[in-house]
Amino acid sequence: MDWRPAAAGLLADCERQLRSLQAALESSRLSHRQAAEKAQHELKEAAIARQAAESAREHYTEAAARWEESLQSSPFASAAEIEAAALPPEERTAAVLRVRSHREEEAEVNLQLRSIADKLQGEVLSDGEWQESVAALKQCKEDDEESLRSRARAERDLEDLQQRHIRWMELEEQRSRHAEQQDRLSKLQTVLRGNAFVEYIAEEQLMQVCQAASQRLRFLSKQRYALEVDSGGGFVIRDDGNGGVRRPVSTLSGGETFLTSLSLALALSAQIQLRGQYPLQFFFLDEGFGTLDTELLDTVITSLEKLHNDQLSVGIISHVPELRARLPRKLIVVPAEQGGGGSHILLEKM
Repeated sequence: MDWRPAAAGLLADCERQLRSLQAALESSRLSHRQAAEKAQHELKEAAIARQAAESAREHYTEAAARWEESLQSSPFASAAEIEAAALPPEERTAAVLRVRSHREEEAEVNLQLRSIADKLQGEVLSDGEWQESVAALKQCKEDDEESLRSRARAERDLEDLQQRHIRWMELEEQRSRHAEQQDRLSKLQTVLRGNAFVEYIAEEQLMQVCQAASQRLRFLSKQRYALEVDSGGGFVIRDDGNGGVRRPVSTLSGGETFLTSLSLALALSAQIQLRGQYPLQFFFLDEGFGTLDTELLDTVITSLEKLHNDQLSVGIISHVPELRARLPRKLIVVPAEQGGGGSHILLEKM
């Protein structure tokens, strides 16, 4: 009997069983590994749960402490009173809507503020400008409300409203003119109170006379002296030949004092000639030339010759012989002689 076919069949069965056992073993290993991983995961979750529970207990303890502290500092005696004081659902809903509306308005305001900041570009308004802007905005809002009311009435009485508006514009223009005139009158009354206006005009006139006199004095003194007005309204001399030092007019010599007086007299006469109601046709100088040297005397006479014109005649009363050669017409007073007639006048022309 041949036993090889039977052995081959048994061997094949053994191999099948072996493969089945290996597959079962592999499946058991996989299940064991998955079970171990699941157990480990559950351990982690348990640890996390314990930590969460511990944290929850801590938060609960803290919350309970805060609750007790808040309850002690609140006007309520118990939690029941707090629950009784809670808003009903409809009121809470209304409050939520109000809060939402407030936040939307706040967002709109913030947007407007950013827009204003962009338009200002870093510029700053003073308090006065801000108050003016607030007043202008308030007036604009009032005008806007009035316009809305006027628009609502416009369909009913448009023609009457137009006539009233025209009349209002006329009255507003008159009011503006009257207000402007009243403001001017108030300012004029303030200015004319006491002698303030007169003193102001006198001071301005004095400054103009001083400037004109200073120009003439600089010419007569060959750019050495200038005339100024001090804070007390008096004259001082600025010595440009000595570094611009200012000193009293009493420190001038006799000739320098004459030049200064002559400059002031000429400047004052020019002001009278320009501003007076009646023209100044004659200007006389009495003495003073004897204190001048020859060169300075020539400068003064040259200045007087330039001043002499068709509208103004300059007369000089002097005993200085050097002047006779420079004056085109002279009235010579001949004194009376003993035993003779009185003094007489001779006209001498060049």
